[in-house]
Amino acid sequence: MIDLTMPIRENDGRYTSRNTFYPEPHTFEEHGVQSSTFKMFAHFGTHVDAPRHFIQGGDTIDEIPPQRLMGRGAVFDLSDFRNYRPIDADILAERDPGLAANDIAILRTDWTDRMWGAPEFLTAAPFLTGDGARWLVDHGVKAVVYDFPEEEIVRKDHWDGKDAVVHHTILGNDIYNIEYVVNLYRIAEPFVGLIATPLPLVNLDGSPARVLAFEGGEAISFFASIS
Repeated sequence: MIDLTMPIRENDGRYTSRNTFYPEPHTFEEHGVQSSTFKMFAHFGTHVDAPRHFIQGGDTIDEIPPQRLMGRGAVFDLSDFRNYRPIDADILAERDPGLAANDIAILRTDWTDRMWGAPEFLTAAPFLTGDGARWLVDHGVKAVVYDFPEEEIVRKDHWDGKDAVVHHTILGNDIYNIEYVVNLYRIAEPFVGLIATPLPLVNLDGSPARVLAFEGGEAISFFASIS
């Protein structure tokens, strides 16, 4: 088993939101027990996008069937991609390890492992193109895993969600984004079993998630059978 989940630390964050941990309502000093409260952006770190994130009226995170976030993962080795390099349909076809319908596409660049927290994390990252997103849809995937910020437009200071072609293409076809994973370099084979477990936050557009990969033939066969 390989944990693909980014640790969640206090004061980390995205945009104007920072993770905040509160030592309340209970502390050992006052109550003999610790119970904590935290506040964080639903799309911080390793997380899952629901269609509602970009599709008005789309399914919310609590409405995603769990089996749609479990399956055989096909690893596209893009670890040589950096410096604002596009990942288009031709590249995906070239690097295709043998993707099948109902698989989860795993796009490995190692970008998050190398660059998380650096000023260039967003501005210099590789990105998936619109035709690359369409290629994944046409191949019948049920989810896509990224270790880089997948949408080119979010690198701009002022962008409109209506222009986010990758998110609209993926989420608009009831395919789910599993974003900002880490440790993909630890996967030795082109296929794994994969599971992502977001919280069922009612009526919300996304959730932090634990994402795990399982190597070995029996695990891969088991996850491949989940539909």
